[in-house]
Amino acid sequence: MKCDLHALSETNHIFKYADDTTLLVPQHTDIELDIEFNHVKSWATTNQLTLNLSKTKELVFKRPRVQHFHMPPNVDDTEQINCCKLLGVIFQSNLKMDPHVQYILSQCAQRMYLLKLLRHHGMSYAQLTVVTYSIIISRILYALPAWGGFLSTELVGKINALFRRLKRFGYLSCNITVSDLMTDSDIGLFRNMYSPSHCLHHMLPCPRMCDNLRDCGHNFQLPTYCTALHKKSFIMRALYNFV
Repeated sequence: MKCDLHALSETNHIFKYADDTTLLVPQHTDIELDIEFNHVKSWATTNQLTLNLSKTKELVFKRPRVQHFHMPPNVDDTEQINCCKLLGVIFQSNLKMDPHVQYILSQCAQRMYLLKLLRHHGMSYAQLTVVTYSIIISRILYALPAWGGFLSTELVGKINALFRRLKRFGYLSCNITVSDLMTDSDIGLFRNMYSPSHCLHHMLPCPRMCDNLRDCGHNFQLPTYCTALHKKSFIMRALYNFV
């Protein structure tokens, strides 16, 4: 059944996953957040659903080193937070990924103990490599295009240090880096977006109006970006890196 819940404004977006709903409203919009939120509540009432306001949180994103920032008032007395988990990824209001990296590295440390037990019980190194990719590398790969571009040099070093430990203990057969994983993930997702049926296809810019004399990785126009942080987002990063 197709959901009939949509944002009132074309600049605002509503994302649904199971019983979770996320409302995204940019700074410059023709319909403010409180109006959109009341629209969601009205839709829920019409469909005999009840919003759990105690679990409804508001997260205001801002640039990490912004000098002048005015925090907007709470919408319908919802709690404003600085950090939240969305589909397994922990986002901060300043777009730094420290809590998320700390969370996944703690999980990986626990899983390394499992690898130690498996090696103690006689599992071969070839089999341990398969398990390592299944329970550790896959954890870091999860949604990597969405958050990998916002990693600081320090966080990159921490993840790469984990990979070096895995290699030193014999759980990996070759050296890998988070940069290698990001490149492969970006290329794979970017190519999948070429298909008109892909859910992210509409986010791609228009094709170029004229042919380029040299070979290019794609035929899309390069959009302008307003900040370096904007260029680190997946769409912008892929368009500029694979041109």
